[in-house]
Amino acid sequence: MTREIIGAIAISLVALVAALVFFSNRSLRKAQEASLPEPSVASSATDAIAGFYVSTVFAQSPLKRVWAYGLGGRGKALLSVSEAGVVIERQGERDLLIEASQLIAATRASATIDKGVERDGLLVLLWSLGDEELATHLRIVAKSQRQIFEQKLTEVLGVEIG
Repeated sequence: MTREIIGAIAISLVALVAALVFFSNRSLRKAQEASLPEPSVASSATDAIAGFYVSTVFAQSPLKRVWAYGLGGRGKALLSVSEAGVVIERQGERDLLIEASQLIAATRASATIDKGVERDGLLVLLWSLGDEELATHLRIVAKSQRQIFEQKLTEVLGVEIG
C-alpha cells in the first residue's frame, strides 16, 4: 500500500510541474503578444527548399525565446525567398513571412537557445517586428540547398550573409 501512495504522489508532482510550465508559458506568450504586432502570414512558397525552423529569439536577448504567435515551436519547414520577403511554411504551426522591408541582415551561427550544430550550420535572419529586433534561426542540412537559399537572399532581396 505504501508503494502505491508514493507512486501516486510522484505522478501528482509530475502533473503539477507540467501544469505550472504550461500556464507559465501561456502567460509569457500572452504578454509577448500584447507587446509585439502580429507578423505577416505567408502565402504559399514557390521553389521551396526543405529545412528546419529552429527558433526566434530577441536579438538583444539571445536566450529569450519569442513565444508569441506560435513562434516558439521548432520543426520542419519549407523555406523560400521572393520579392515579398522570406517565406517560412512550418509544419503544424502558423506560416510566417518576414517581409523584405523588415529584414535587416543575415548571418550564420553554430548555436541558438537550445540547438547546437556544426560551424555556421544555422542561418540567422535579423528582422524587425514593430520596435523589437528579432533573430530567426533556420537550418538547411544539405550544403548545396543552403547555398542556393543564401544566393537567392542576396540576389532577390539584396541581403549579404555576414
